[in-house]
Amino acid sequence: MPRPLFDHFSPIASLYDRVSVQDETSKKIAALLNLPAAGWLLDAGGGTGRVSGALTGLVDGIVVVDASPGMLRRAAARPGLRPALGVTEALPFPSGAFARILVADAFHHFHEHRLAAAELWRVLQPGGRLVIIEPDITRWPVKLIALGETALLMRSRFFDAGALAAFFQGLPGTRVTVEADSRAYTLYCAVEKDA
Repeated sequence: MPRPLFDHFSPIASLYDRVSVQDETSKKIAALLNLPAAGWLLDAGGGTGRVSGALTGLVDGIVVVDASPGMLRRAAARPGLRPALGVTEALPFPSGAFARILVADAFHHFHEHRLAAAELWRVLQPGGRLVIIEPDITRWPVKLIALGETALLMRSRFFDAGALAAFFQGLPGTRVTVEADSRAYTLYCAVEKDA
């Protein structure tokens, strides 16, 4: 699958690095991913690696895959991160390559959501865990963000908790849980793949 026609993110890559991930958020993400853990972590749509960069040392290694070369140049400068240019809908990794997968504030940017979900599932190893963190479209501030991204022709598509979980429910050996944080207008979707 080809990369998007226009890279909205390379021009603003430096802005992403100015917004730090709070220690409390990093601890929450680590807990959701059940870290520390043996094996590699994939940060899908990970941009500059500002979220997964806080998880180095909790897994054997971290790969950040993103379609934006400018974002990946920033990720390459972070210790412990290995950048890979690509799209989540066609991940360049073998099946079962990752013990943990993180998708932080990126699922709504994917173009083919069902295909992206299938690829994430494919590269997750048995006994692995996938965590998707997304803005909660049922909250009015997120609706404003969605409107802004539409105005910028970003082709974003946000999902509510049920729709997000539905991408993974029904897959064999899967447990899906979704938690909403109304203070942060955020959904946390955890997918576990039986060993």
